Amino acid sequence: MYRIQLSTKPKEREQKIIATIGKFDGLHLGHTELLGQLSQQARLNKSWRMLITFDVLPHEYFADKNGVLRASRIGLLRDKIAILQQSGLVDEVVILHFSEHMAKLKAQDFIDEILRNKLEISEMIVGHDFRFGYMAKGTISDLSSSGIKTSEFAELKHNKMRVSSSLIRKLASEQKIDLIRSYLGRNIRYTSRIVKGNQLARKWNFPTINLNLYKICPVLWGIYTSYVYIEGKRYLGVTNIGKNPTVSEGKVYKIETHLLDVDLDLYGKIATVEILHYLRPELKFEALEPLFKQMYKDLDDARDFFARLDNKE
Repeated sequence: MYRIQLSTKPKEREQKIIATIGKFDGLHLGHTELLGQLSQQARLNKSWRMLITFDVLPHEYFADKNGVLRASRIGLLRDKIAILQQSGLVDEVVILHFSEHMAKLKAQDFIDEILRNKLEISEMIVGHDFRFGYMAKGTISDLSSSGIKTSEFAELKHNKMRVSSSLIRKLASEQKIDLIRSYLGRNIRYTSRIVKGNQLARKWNFPTINLNLYKICPVLWGIYTSYVYIEGKRYLGVTNIGKNPTVSEGKVYKIETHLLDVDLDLYGKIATVEILHYLRPELKFEALEPLFKQMYKDLDDARDFFARLDNKE
């Protein structure tokens, strides 16, 4: 368990805690509405606002255990925390490690061991379909009957659609970037440390920065224009999200970005890649020459996109 305080003011000793719990993948407008209700309730009772989430999401844990492909994830944990900090809607984030022990905890044991004993929660707001504990048998009524005052958040509709992470994943599969932006309230972004790649692109005068996602399967897949933020500076980029099938065995998900008109030593630095516009799908080429020929065309398409963007502004 990791606890990250976002509030600039410390929690008072006798201050009660109101909490919510979930995957909060993507932190879309529905999540924001829930947190707004939590914050409003906290103001009435002068409570401490807590959000509980996971490092490995429960469905990812079970996918790994069963040896099947993980479902896609909208955002990374680092971005989730940054968005929460910017929102001002949460005082503290608690990150639970979803392990075999966590998976086998019965609902009542989860309430007693985690929510009451370790976190000392007195009130909660959760989604209407919230389930927890072993075999997902725990319900909202279990929380209430255990002495935790619990409120139910129904749903949020936007453009006559229920806002959900499932909806955003569907839109991502259709590359509907603008619609995704409307349901998230922002662009999808990925923040991680820049690692060394195979250096192949540099040999073709096409240097890239690489963010390794390891087992996390990104919800977006293909070639995109992007903004890249590194140490307070913004760069224009062309980003490949996928497995680089032409030059690798395709075992690890990667975010690989070429910065337009920039060639810097950035290894080890933290970068945020903000996805702006879909260019094309990721393709497997039979040789390197057609691959890099296509990549140079991607650069031309990206420059056209940014030129149009400048004209709009």
